[in-house]
Amino acid sequence: MRPRSRSQFAFALCIVLLLAGCVHPAIGQHLPDGADDWYLETSDETDLYVVECGTAAAPGDTVVVLHGGWGAEHSYLWPAIEPLADQYHVVFYDQRGSLRSPAPDSTISLQRFVADLEALRHELGQEQLTIFAHSMGSRLAYAYLNQHPEHLRRLVLAGPVVPTGFRAANPEKMRQAREQFVRWAKEREEAEIADEGLDRDSLSDREKTARWRIGFASGNIYHIERWRQLQGGRAFYNGNIARLINQNTPDRLRANQFETLKTSDIPVWVIIGDHDLVDFGLVGWPSVADTLERVEITTLENAGHNAWIDRPDAFRDALRRALRSPNE
Repeated sequence: MRPRSRSQFAFALCIVLLLAGCVHPAIGQHLPDGADDWYLETSDETDLYVVECGTAAAPGDTVVVLHGGWGAEHSYLWPAIEPLADQYHVVFYDQRGSLRSPAPDSTISLQRFVADLEALRHELGQEQLTIFAHSMGSRLAYAYLNQHPEHLRRLVLAGPVVPTGFRAANPEKMRQAREQFVRWAKEREEAEIADEGLDRDSLSDREKTARWRIGFASGNIYHIERWRQLQGGRAFYNGNIARLINQNTPDRLRANQFETLKTSDIPVWVIIGDHDLVDFGLVGWPSVADTLERVEITTLENAGHNAWIDRPDAFRDALRRALRSPNE
């Protein structure tokens, strides 16, 4: 059943974000300065939309960006990456079935997503990829690492989901953290809506959009007063993609991502806020990092899922360190 009000819709959306990944808005249709766009033609004749910007001084300076969702699109990550575009060759793309890369439902699966990423690597002429993945993009990164470790140089994960197969020391604490997140997000949504004078039954369409964005911000950023930085609208997200991936992907491809990280020699850097919806209160990822020898974690105080909005300088510095740290 559809929520009856925009406020109910926004709160329900927070719960969906927690359970299935996250929803991200686009910040616009224009390209970054100096960017080029093109289409990658896949083996099944699906065209994937690709955007490139910046230049690479060395092979390791090409960074492929994996957006979240499932079913979101790439442009919400421009503000996170663009400050480093003068130092790196950055490649964005809309994953299969997402906004600018429409595809038949029957082709939406994790194995196909991995094949698409491998086709992109080949087209770029890169022997090894540096991958920056956000949110559910980390699931794709884990799967690519499992199938093509020889083609990975490093992984940088922002707000990543905890890998499957990780046995939490205190699963009850993680359950409680999820419940705390839902309460925290709803309380902040209601307070900000009241502060903006949008707690009325009769709203214009413009006001309804603002109210939706506040609800959206309540689950994704710590500084909810910055909700206007989450531009775009609901049409930029295809919620059907998560269902299709779960339906069309064999369990073996989703199982025990923790073991993949544990047995890999590829260095992994994690950047995550202490109020991130994927690990609210940081009850999971610090334990993962303590367990895995080649995982380094940077935690950001007072930051949520889109941490570059909450802590832009700290996020940029953490990202620069992760991309520049020598492989061990």
